[in-house]
This record gives sequence, structure tokens and C-alpha cells, in this order.
Amino acid sequence: MCAYNIYLGVALSVVLLSASVIQVQGGDERVLKLRKFEKIQQDEKAIQSSLSISEPDAEDHRTISGELKTLLTIDNEWKVNITVLRKDSSEKDYSMFKDVPIMGACELMDTYYRRFFYDTLKDYSNAPHPDNCPLAPTELQIKDYPLNASMLKKLLTPGFYLLNGQVLKDDEIKIMYMAELQVE
Repeated sequence: MCAYNIYLGVALSVVLLSASVIQVQGGDERVLKLRKFEKIQQDEKAIQSSLSISEPDAEDHRTISGELKTLLTIDNEWKVNITVLRKDSSEKDYSMFKDVPIMGACELMDTYYRRFFYDTLKDYSNAPHPDNCPLAPTELQIKDYPLNASMLKKLLTPGFYLLNGQVLKDDEIKIMYMAELQVE
């Protein structure tokens, strides 16, 4: 996601991340475990991205850090596609839970990115302002951005989730991340 490819992890909620399990607990709230997070595909001639998740601190909080280098101008012709699949138990097959409408990069920056991410991201990164789209080729960094799964825990019912986030240009995948989550 242009500014938000780093935040595809953040847009997957943000979406959340690492090869180990993330547990977020509190009172009677649900527990969200991140089972897997990985970059599936990347067109290195267009976008170069790396994300990492910290080990949990004493209070089981984690942060995300990473870099994103865009080698081409990102405009509204670049599309973001996020799909969420769900299953009740590990023995069942996934089925469609939420197919988020495909959005252009500038449209996404002007809506979800502006409303939900920019105000906190700017404190941990050199994230572009939502009005700065199209984006010229650039290098973006995010450092120690606190993962907050509270919104996801409210939205997701207990079960297993598979989240796929893709950035496309001319129907070609330029980058794709995948996360496997469990909500108890």
C-alpha cells in the first residue's frame, strides 16, 4: 500500500502480525492470536517492503517496524484488495467473511487511512499526509508502532481467520501479505 503498504500490516490491523502468536487480553474481552503473518508476493521493480513484529514486552504488548520503498508513482490506478475468510474450527474449510470493496490508493488514503491510521502513524513514521496522493517514489519507515487489536476483537467473533491484502496495478499483484488469526 503506498504509504499504507507498510500499513497493510497496519491495514490488516492492521492487521497484525508475526510468525508467532500474539495474544491480546483484557478483562472479559476476547483473545486474538496471530498465528502467521507473511509477505506472499512482491514485485521488487515496483515496491520493496519488509515488516517485523517485536517480541512481547512484560505486558504482552508488541510493536511493528518496517520499511517500504516505492519505485513508481502510486496513484488511484493502484488498487488495494483486502479479503477476509473465516471458519468456526480448525477442521473446517474457510468461507468468505468479508470482501472489502477494491479501492484505489488515493481513495483509500482519503478514507480509511485518514480516519483510522494517519493520526497515530505520523508519530511513529514518516507516513505521508492523506492529501499527498499521488505519491512520488519514496522511502517510508515505521518504528515501534504499537499494535492495537481492540477494534478487531470487537468486530470478529470467535473462530479462525485468513486475511489477504493485495496491492495491484493493471490487475497484476505488486505486493501481497497474508495473516492467519484466531479469536477465542
